[in-house]
Parts: sequence; C-alpha cells; structure tokens
Amino acid sequence: MAWWQVVKNFILSEEVFEPLILIVLGSGLRALNRQRRSKVLDSLTEDIVDYIEENYRRWGIRGQQKMDKFIELLINEFRKEMGYKPSKKELETAKLKAEAKVQRVRRESIAMQFHSTAKRPFIATSLSSSH
Repeated sequence: MAWWQVVKNFILSEEVFEPLILIVLGSGLRALNRQRRSKVLDSLTEDIVDYIEENYRRWGIRGQQKMDKFIELLINEFRKEMGYKPSKKELETAKLKAEAKVQRVRRESIAMQFHSTAKRPFIATSLSSSH
C-alpha cells in the first residue's frame, strides 16, 4: 500500500474524520457568530449615537454623561439582540466607533456651515454677469 493510501485511510477513519468535521464546523460557526456580533455592534453603535445626539440636550447631559448613556443603552440593546453582554473589547471598540462618528458628524456640520456662508468668488460672479 502506498503512503498516501495509508494517510487517506487514517484521515478517513472514524476516529480521526469525525473530530475533524467537528473542528471545521466549530470554527465556521465561531466565525459566523463573530461576524454577527460585529454587525450587531456596528448597527447598534450607529443607531444609539444618533439617538443620543438627537436627545442629549433635552436630557440635560453632556460630555462623559453622553458616553455613560451610550454604554448603558448599548449593553441593554446588545443583550436583547444577542442574549448576553458585549465583551470589554467589544465595548471599547464601540466607544471608539461612537467617538469617531460624533467627530465625523461635527466636521461635516462645520463644513456645511462654511459652504453655506461662503460667498461666490468674484471671478465667477463677474463672468456669469458678462454673458
């Protein structure tokens, strides 16, 4: 018998093949669960940041209180969706993403204010009126 047949028979034996299938299935399920957790966390982060930014003045909160409210809501909503609390690493990632979103929105708001108050350049105005 050739060496590859020995290896093939060994791998396909019940003692080896079944655990291999379980390992592959387990790894795949773990990857799918990780991906689902990530999607849920991203979606919740976006929604909760928007919700807080729309309501923080009415609630009378600022600064760290906004982040505390974010974490509270995130944990509650994540638990509803997934059945357990997010890990510390997931919470840290969500905090960073929330801060980044708030900064992006602020920059966009400032840019829009700048563009709406900026006057047309003199050349463009004079060229359009000469035709």
